[in-house]
Order: sequence, then C-alpha cells, then structure tokens
Amino acid sequence: MLKMISIVTLLGASLSASANLVSLNYQELTETTGQGGADLSWTLSLNHQYATDMSKLNISNGNPSNPNDVFYKLDSDSCGTNNLFCRLAIAPNNHVDENGNKKWLVFKQLQGTIQIDKFSLDGATIINHHNEPQTAMKISFYDDKPLKIRNLGFATLAIETGTGEGANEGYANSQTYNKFTGRVYQADGTFTEKEQDVPLFDRDTEKGFMGLNVHGNMHMNGNLKIFSYNCTGGIQSRC
Repeated sequence: MLKMISIVTLLGASLSASANLVSLNYQELTETTGQGGADLSWTLSLNHQYATDMSKLNISNGNPSNPNDVFYKLDSDSCGTNNLFCRLAIAPNNHVDENGNKKWLVFKQLQGTIQIDKFSLDGATIINHHNEPQTAMKISFYDDKPLKIRNLGFATLAIETGTGEGANEGYANSQTYNKFTGRVYQADGTFTEKEQDVPLFDRDTEKGFMGLNVHGNMHMNGNLKIFSYNCTGGIQSRC
C-alpha cells in the first residue's frame, strides 16, 4: 500500500511540474537570453618528457633554483636509435638526384610544447551586414594566461638522399659532425692534409645547415568572434 501511495505521489509531482511548461513563439524565443559557456585549457606536446610520461602533471617542475630540470626537453628514449623517430621528412614533388635517388627535406629532432592554461568559449550576438542581430561563437583570451611556447622547433634541417627503401632511404641518414680533413699550412706556403676534430659547438650533432628553437610566452587579451557572413539572421536562416 505504501508503494502505491509513493507512486501516485511521484506521478502527481511530475504532472504538476510539467503543467508549468508553456510554448514560446518566435518573437518570444528571440527575446529570451541566458548565460553559459566553458573555460578550457589546451596543451600540445611532441617528443618531450611531458608527452611521454603520463605521470607528469605540469610541463615544468616549478623549481626556480634549477631551471634546467624541466619536462619540456627532448625525450631521447622515445626517439629511438639515432633519434630517427623524432623526424619529419618531406619529398617535395618526388625530386631525385642524378642517380635517381629521391631527395628528402628532413627536420631532425623535431620537438615542442605549447600550452594555454585558460581560454573561454561562449556565445555572443553581433549586428551583421544586413543590420540584423546574429549569433556568433566567441573565444576569449586573457592577458594573465599567456600561450606558453617551450623548446618548439628542430635541431637541424638537412637535404638527404639515399639508395633505396627503409634504412637506406635518405630520411634515415644519421651522420654526425665528428672529424674533418683540413689543411695545415707551413711557412713556405706548402700544406699537408690532417684529420681534425670538429669544434665543440657542432661536435656529435646531426648533420644539417640550420636549426630553430622558439621559447617564450605570447600574451593575448581580447575576443575572437566567429560567424557566417552569409547568414541574414532571419527566421528561416541557420547560422
């Protein structure tokens, strides 16, 4: 009996709640406003310790006394032998050399971490070119929540060629700067060729002709509104 009374009570409460719902016409809907949105964060990390170790909750340990002990540095363990797994190789238009071997543009030791702690996604209303109100998606950025760029770039860029597929293809070349043959001149103008060590700056680094590293913060403060230009804002249009 008690179960029957509880069911009847719940049904009565449900009917009473639904009885308060009323339909709205188009004019009433356009006049209805509300609040909503979402605060989001975003991180992209490639070939760094932060990207390969899921126990790292932040891109840095926050220790000011040891700024080099951070998690946004290259994780050599994930790059494989000779860092071959941390490369981006492109063969533009399948160019080949005089021997028919494909040429590759190879970015070596590719890495980077980009993080923004907070940005907001919300709705907004604009006045479009038809002088009509129109909905838009609004993305808000905050000056105190900069876009953090950490060690974004590559160690060296090289043009490589190979003699075949797989390990013999150009994108797998792994030569490093170690020794070079230089001329040692005598007082009488004669010279001898002698093998010498590469200067410390380039020694044991992968061969190439340039590198890139970006490290810093980009501060943004303002709103970005995204909308359809062709939308009229009228009754029959979907924006």
